This record gives sequence, structure tokens and C-alpha cells, in this order.
Amino acid sequence: MEHGEKVTEVDLLVLGGLVVTGANGPVYSPGYVVVKNDVVVDVGKEKPSGYTAQKTIDASGMIILPGLVSTHDHMYGVLAHGIPVKSQLNDFWDFLKNFWWPYVEDRLDKNLIEAAVQYSVCERLKTGTTCVADILEAPNALPNVLETEARLVESLGLRAVLSFEATERISPENGVQGLEENKRFIEKMNTRPGLVKGMHCIHTTFTCSPEFIRRCRAEADMTGAGIHIHFEEGSFETQQSLKNYGKYPAQLYEELGFWRSDVLASQCVKTTSDELDILAKYDVKISHQPLSNGEVGGGIAPVPEMLQRGLTVCLGTDGFIVDMFEVMRNTWLIHKAAKENTGVMPAETVFKMATENGAKTLGYRGGRIEKGYKADLVLLHNKFPTPVTPENVVTQVVVYASGSWVDTVVVDGKVVVEKGRLATGNEANIRRNCLKAAEKLWEGL
Repeated sequence: MEHGEKVTEVDLLVLGGLVVTGANGPVYSPGYVVVKNDVVVDVGKEKPSGYTAQKTIDASGMIILPGLVSTHDHMYGVLAHGIPVKSQLNDFWDFLKNFWWPYVEDRLDKNLIEAAVQYSVCERLKTGTTCVADILEAPNALPNVLETEARLVESLGLRAVLSFEATERISPENGVQGLEENKRFIEKMNTRPGLVKGMHCIHTTFTCSPEFIRRCRAEADMTGAGIHIHFEEGSFETQQSLKNYGKYPAQLYEELGFWRSDVLASQCVKTTSDELDILAKYDVKISHQPLSNGEVGGGIAPVPEMLQRGLTVCLGTDGFIVDMFEVMRNTWLIHKAAKENTGVMPAETVFKMATENGAKTLGYRGGRIEKGYKADLVLLHNKFPTPVTPENVVTQVVVYASGSWVDTVVVDGKVVVEKGRLATGNEANIRRNCLKAAEKLWEGL
């Protein structure tokens, strides 16, 4: 620093390492990132001058990435990992009717949700996910269950857009309770600063009546908070819509005036070409979950066709395998196999789906390491056995990296994971409480 040079006080300096600013660069090697308050104020090559920081991180030998974004999650779902299932599950409808609804969703209470969410937040942060769009499905835990979730998410330092899945599956009255839960939560959270916001949410066309769907749309128009839905995760929704309404689900939603650019449609596995045209017409956002689609035997979503239409496609975990590096790798792989074409789904496209597209869809300026963007960063150990260069780093990360390589995570300018350990909570206690909650959920099965 030269004599007389002005010194700017900042919160965080990240020095050294290879900085990947976004899916399509630029890449700085070595680079630096400067954070003040909750945003990036400077990023570049070599070493900055003119700054003094409260905290400095030496990222030499590491790769610095934008935080990963999961746009479709169910954090409570960890309690079902390994749960014994006595019924034979032949398809997605069997999965819902004979397993997920009776064994998991309908048995949840606030205590179980609290334990699951704490563990899930820890797991996501430690593997490099800095923001989630989470749907809570617990019809017997109403009301005010979203506030329970929000308190835990915010205290541990995860950015999140939370919603409750409103559905008439149990009863019309329970469905209205779900709608009111979202509206009340949005009115409280979306007018205040903080890591957590709310979103409207309904389930599907086979668990929600047309009048119920219209009501959700009207409420979202009033709040401006957007709507998260499950859409054609399996063939059952398509079959039921054709049987009951004589229309494909996308056509039914269009007739109801539901589609807008604020709708996040998750799954879209069985969506037809004509339906994709409808989604593109309204600039609907899509969340792709390749791993959970495999788990339930749903199929492979037509993502290349979505991208060809200019649709904004993001990635999510669905609460199944939550390491977003695994989700990226599988997204890169399965569409090549399905299309028998190695040219589909380039690594840069996949990385953008997991970062910039997710942040854009969830309504915040993130997904890149750029001046004025939210300071959500992931510092990844370079454990690659081959050279990592500015030219190949995105491919290396998408195809070969692992969430277990994460060293440090910064969310909103604050360090929440340091040297691979959660900095905002006691991991041992969190895991112990989750285990006890799972044992309680499994009792009597």
C-alpha cells in the first residue's frame, strides 16, 4: 500500500485461490474477493490494496465458487432416510399413497420438523449449498409451522425461500389452512430484511381443485411472492388431468389463468412438447431434480428441450441426495445418455443452473461473485488429480468435485462453515436430535 492511499474498512477478505465468478467467467487465478456487509464490493486478480478487514481468509490452493442454490427441497425428508417400507412400490402413485403420505407427511409434528430442519441446514451448508427453496409438507402440523422452520434456518445461517404445500388431499378445510399459512408467513417475512422469505405453494392438479388453484393464484397476485408447485413428477398427474378435465395439466393451468413468470414448476418429468411451449409462453421457471426422479421411477425430464425454448431451468435436490455437486454431475451425465449425444448439457450450462438461474428464480442478486452481488461463497479444496486451469475449472467442478471437499462457506457475508465444520451450531447435538426424531417417526411401522 502506497503512502497516503485511502484505506477502506471491510468485513472480509478472501485472498489467493482460483476465483470462478460465474458459469461463463471471468476466472481469476490467483484472485481475491472483498466483502462488506452482505455483498461483494470488489473481486479481481492477484492481491488487492487499500483494504483493511475484520477477517481475512487465506484461500491459497482452493477454488472459490458462488454459493450453490437448490430450488426444490424438502428438508424434513431426512427423517425418512432408510425408513422401513412394507408396501410394494411400483410407481410414483404407489410411492405417494402407500409410503410418503401415510408414513412421513401425515406423521410430522413441530418437534420432528425442528430436529430434521436443523440437521438438514447443517448438511446443506457443509456441502456448499447457500440457498434453498424448501417446501414443508406436514398437514397435521399447522398452523405457524413455517415460523418454526424459519427460526432455525436463519439462526444457522442458510438463505431460504420457504413455503407450505397447501393441498386438499386431507380435506378442503386443511387445504385452506395451508393457503393461509403461506399468506400469513409471506406478510410477516417478505417485508423485513433477513435470510428467509416466503412463497406460495400448492401441490398438484390431482390434489387441488380448480377453485383452490384460482384462490392461490389470486393471493400470489396480491402479495407478489410467487408460487412453487410440483408439476408432472410422474405420469399419474397427466393421466388424471386427461381423465377429469380432458386436458393436459399445463393446459388446465393455462385455462385457470395460473401461469405467470413468478411460478416455479418443479420436476416437469412427463411434460410434453406442447406443454413446454405453454410454459415458455409464460416464462415459467423450472427446477430439475434428476436424482429424486430416479428414486421414484419418474423418468428423465426433457431438460434439453426446455433449454432450447429459452426456459430458465434450475437444479434441486428434492431432499434426497443433497450434495449439489452430485446433482450437477448427474445432470451433466443423464441427458447425454438419454439423448445419446455427448454435446448436450455442457458443464457451463449445468453450473449456471445451480447458481445464477437459481438465484434469479428465487429473486435475489446472487449466483455470481461480482460487485454488488450477495456475498455467498464456497471455498473448495483442490483435490483434483489433474491440473485445474481457468479454462477447465467449471468442467472439473461439475464433473468431478464433491461436497466433501468444502472447506469454508460464506452466506450473506458471514462465515457459516469453517475448515469443514459448522460455525453456527453444535453438529454433534444436531445429529443426535435428528436421530431421536427419526426413531420416534419410525415407531410402530
